[in-house]
Amino acid sequence: MMRAVGWLTLVVLPAGFVLYPAGFLWGTHAASPHHPPLSPYLFMLLAMYAAWAILMIRGARDPLAHRSIVDYGILANALHGLVMLAEAFVYPHEMQHLWADVPALFAICAVLWIWHPARAVRSLAGPAPSR
Repeated sequence: MMRAVGWLTLVVLPAGFVLYPAGFLWGTHAASPHHPPLSPYLFMLLAMYAAWAILMIRGARDPLAHRSIVDYGILANALHGLVMLAEAFVYPHEMQHLWADVPALFAICAVLWIWHPARAVRSLAGPAPSR
């Protein structure tokens, strides 16, 4: 799971910028006075997500030992999604993000939560002994 999320992040995120820029790049709408089309924030976010994706791929060798990378992914993507959700309503010309990167961030959180390494270890161990 960690490897899949890492590779998908490295491939799908940049592809989203090309295939659906209105949903993945802030400030591309004609009515957007707030952000230049190629904002410096874009490159900062790409660098941060690339670093996280690479660590996810490397951490897949021993998921339980690297579960903090998964925890970071859940927290960072949830907070990022919440900020973008609010900003889509503050900047109505950015509402197209509600159908692209915002739900994608929450989907990543859900996948990471469901297949969290610590949860997988507990399910493999079976039910806890009853008292």
